[in-house]
Amino acid sequence: MRHSLYLHLAVFFVRADIRREERVWVAKVRRATSEIPLGNAYLLKDIGLNADGRPLCSSEPRAVTAKRRVRHLRRACRLKIAT
Repeated sequence: MRHSLYLHLAVFFVRADIRREERVWVAKVRRATSEIPLGNAYLLKDIGLNADGRPLCSSEPRAVTAKRRVRHLRRACRLKIAT
């Protein structure tokens, strides 16, 4: 079964939005890493950063986030409001 054009467009826009958010985040991290004194690894660990200035918690891949958003969009499209 082929998906509708609107669903393809929704998936495209969700992926584009995720890519945009990733670019904004990378730019913010670059700015933040230049302002943090990177000499002390223990200080960085205390504030939740690796030695390179990235957060300690690993964020999930963009593909996983996109799939989840698309799954929720599909569920919302299938939902029929009982009147």
